[in-house]
Amino acid sequence: MKRPASPGASVLVAMMGGLLVPGLSVKAGDLDPILQDILLQTPGDELVSVIVSLQDRVNITALNHELNVQGSPLVVRHEVVVRALQEKAAATQGNLQRHLGELLGQGRIDGFRAYWIDNVFRLDAVPGEITAIAMRPDVDRVYFNYEIELIEPVAEVQDAAAVPEGSIEPGVIAVRAPEVWALGITGEGVVVATLDTGVDGSHPALASRWRGLDPAYAGNPGWAWFDPVTNTTFPQSFGSSHGTHTMGSVCGGVPGDQVGVAPGVQWMHAAVIDRVSIAQTITDALLAFQWMIDPDGDPATNFDVPDVCSNSWGLLDSHGVPSCDEFFWPAMDACEAAGIVMLFSAGNEGTAGLRRPADRATDEFRNLAVASVNANIPSFPLSSFSSQGPTQCTPDGTSAIKPDIAAPGEDVRSSVPGGGYGVLSGTSMASPHVNGVAALMRQANPDIAVDDLKQIIYNTAFDLGIPGDDNQYGWGMIDAFEAVQQAMTVSLFFTFPDGRPDVIDPNGGTVVRIVLTGQATPDPDTATLFVSTGGAFTPIPMIETAPGEFDAVFAAVGCLADVQYYFSVDDDSGTTIVNPFNAPDNTYSAEAFSGTITMFRDTFETDLGWTVQDDAGLTTGTWERGVPVGGGDRGDPAQDADGSGQCYVTQNIDGNFDIDGGTTTLTSPTMDATDPEGNLGYFRWYSNSTGSDPNNDIFVVEVSDDDGASWVNLETVGPSGPGVSGGWVETEFLIADIPGISNTSQFRVRFIASDLGAGSIVEAGVDFVRIFARFCDAVGCPADIDGDGTVGITDFLALLAAWGPNPGHPADLDGDGVVGILDFLDLLAAWGPCP
Repeated sequence: MKRPASPGASVLVAMMGGLLVPGLSVKAGDLDPILQDILLQTPGDELVSVIVSLQDRVNITALNHELNVQGSPLVVRHEVVVRALQEKAAATQGNLQRHLGELLGQGRIDGFRAYWIDNVFRLDAVPGEITAIAMRPDVDRVYFNYEIELIEPVAEVQDAAAVPEGSIEPGVIAVRAPEVWALGITGEGVVVATLDTGVDGSHPALASRWRGLDPAYAGNPGWAWFDPVTNTTFPQSFGSSHGTHTMGSVCGGVPGDQVGVAPGVQWMHAAVIDRVSIAQTITDALLAFQWMIDPDGDPATNFDVPDVCSNSWGLLDSHGVPSCDEFFWPAMDACEAAGIVMLFSAGNEGTAGLRRPADRATDEFRNLAVASVNANIPSFPLSSFSSQGPTQCTPDGTSAIKPDIAAPGEDVRSSVPGGGYGVLSGTSMASPHVNGVAALMRQANPDIAVDDLKQIIYNTAFDLGIPGDDNQYGWGMIDAFEAVQQAMTVSLFFTFPDGRPDVIDPNGGTVVRIVLTGQATPDPDTATLFVSTGGAFTPIPMIETAPGEFDAVFAAVGCLADVQYYFSVDDDSGTTIVNPFNAPDNTYSAEAFSGTITMFRDTFETDLGWTVQDDAGLTTGTWERGVPVGGGDRGDPAQDADGSGQCYVTQNIDGNFDIDGGTTTLTSPTMDATDPEGNLGYFRWYSNSTGSDPNNDIFVVEVSDDDGASWVNLETVGPSGPGVSGGWVETEFLIADIPGISNTSQFRVRFIASDLGAGSIVEAGVDFVRIFARFCDAVGCPADIDGDGTVGITDFLALLAAWGPNPGHPADLDGDGVVGILDFLDLLAAWGPCP
């Protein structure tokens, strides 16, 4: 039975009218550069399939923010988002649709289709017509309609031996799903989805869980099964095991084998990837997203909409798709704004980087990319094939950490067509495990917002690799039990629209903007920032700027202090919620300084006098400066660390040219390290594949304070046993703290890489070497409580709001622990612009 629309949905739709991006007519559209090249090489009478994107589109980011602030339940979210998208398309597509209809009637184009999920058209036309359409004032950009493919497993499916009845797969145990089932949470009432190659709907582990069997779907199998190629009405595999295997890891269970994480869910599927010999394009995936966001065609219902969707497919340079391609971003954002958690496998390209759109990092949550680990080994090592970061798909093009989370993806046993079971490896096998965990969380907290659910996954992950977030494992191995526990107990969620600081002003005044969302109401009097510089935490009341929105303002701390901080608030039931999860055991960290002075800096764009020395027996792998090429089994760093272009790598050539037969040493010129607060910083890359000799394969960093006459070991990366995975790692040392080294003008650093183990493959890279010192400005304007550069009425109001005993609050200007008349007089004395 269809769920009725919320009475508040129509009101919200009206409210959101102001969040729609107004039509732009000041410029014509343009052709994507890759499409331009394709058109230049295409005969004038040959058809090309393209995507035409209109300029006037829904501002999904603003819409989603408003829905978060409102704490909208999923049924309201769905209706607001779908109606906004459909109304925008209805209001803006008419002119182009009529024009395309005329061209079709004249035989000047071969066909077209409109999509409302992102206000675009698919069009098949000759180059001349495509160029003319791109010049229309209502067109934003025209793209090539690329083909897409699944992320192929790293080997063919292997038949799996039978297991004892009642056995649970190691990967399912590793994510702690059985512990969640013991709580009575199996995913019941939750709907999951995948976009893949098709699913064997008769498999015993999956058959009873197909959503299309629900009585509410009688006569409408198309609400749970999408096949735009052959228009079948019952799930089938179309000759591929991939989609059946991935769905099994999400939810496969009795009467079949227990291979899935969330056996209580119901599943739906869009069979749009790698359909036998039929080339599938990005518009097929776009059409699948449009189906998935509203399968029954009624925005007022959401019983048919999945809670989570995992995607084991992606695009590469070899498809003609550049890194950071944005085509899918608006459609994915629309799905998530409507309440669907979108997940992407990172890819099986190792250190060559992530696939598209998994490489996106426009904020902490978009998109969630999943790495693969081997859950059959207790330490959960990273799979050698698992795609690694960083990514430059950020708003300003700087590097960001990817992937985001890890899950079992190596030697995973799951369902295959025909009722059997097989073993596959790949990040395609990892993201379905995260799909299942997200489903368990949605049963525990049915209206939890997408970003809040992802934040819990990050907060509760079991850390692997480098402490914290890293370019191999992300936040670590997903932990279903901890994630569900937090989803059940947290009634309010912290979001940070401007991010959280890792550097704060030692004189105070650094502001963190916080938005609290959820089903509960925060008690403003309890909203608190807790700060420590090594001792007890000092509470600092936060300032409410709007209902559910707060500013947390740091007080003055010692120069160069290491700061730990967290946030706390009570909801209207008196329950205390902290951020990050488990604070104060877990906290955020920052450093207190005003700026840096650089004494030496080399991004390797020019030659500053570095020298390379190789052993006599070295045959390949010498240090070389240039733009890194990448390629080969070893997976070279395909981009430098600092974004400037060049770096030093060992044997900078496309292919498998690693270090062989000895060591190669890269030595710096003399550097000035006389400042007692001087730091040595650099980025390093080291990758050591299987077969290494733990006594030989190493990457060593050494420093000298006597111009290279003697050397002191600074760090040794490796030996690594099964291997150290590549990826740029930023490293920093206070020179005064290095044993045996003094601050000197005769300072040098050298990097030594060796590959003496038979059969192993070693590579190394170095970038952005620098000597620098941090400094702190003198206390300038403590009465400027809000940090806007002027002591004025807003600072006065902040002081009044903090009146009374309030130790550590920025308004406690005299530091006596009480905000009172003396602080008021200090503020009046400082009234006006800060000096």
